[in-house]
Amino acid sequence: MKESVIHPEYGAIVYDENIFSGKVNLIINGVYARPFSKKEFLFEEKKVVIKGSFLTGVTLLIGGESIEISPKPKWYEILLAILPFAFLLVWGNSTELCAIFPVVGGAIGGGLGGLGMSVSLFLMKKTKSPLYKVLIGMGIFAATVLIAFILAIIILSSLV
Repeated sequence: MKESVIHPEYGAIVYDENIFSGKVNLIINGVYARPFSKKEFLFEEKKVVIKGSFLTGVTLLIGGESIEISPKPKWYEILLAILPFAFLLVWGNSTELCAIFPVVGGAIGGGLGGLGMSVSLFLMKKTKSPLYKVLIGMGIFAATVLIAFILAIIILSSLV
């Protein structure tokens, strides 16, 4: 994901993070900062330290100054992202609740819930509107529960 900000002293700062590999490119005022570790760069003999990631919010520390590149997620974004995982954790591991509405639990449910949580947070970070963020969170929750339900039905029908 690519984020950019304009800073009065350093000019345009472009932060580019590959979601899959975690590789970061940092361009400050048109010049690539030279990496010397995964989260540390060198720019004009100044050490640049990256705190966080795209999903958790990115802050650069340059010469004692803190520059926010990407904001941290809001409380409701975190709550909506955790919802699929928490639902499958509680509902999928209760035999009484699964008798009412079957969903997969255990490792499959946890993995599915974790995937739903990550996708939800990723998509919410890509939009600015709080309404869209809530719709994305609820949509991912519904899709995750539907997939868990379909998997449970498939598993139950194969046992009979």
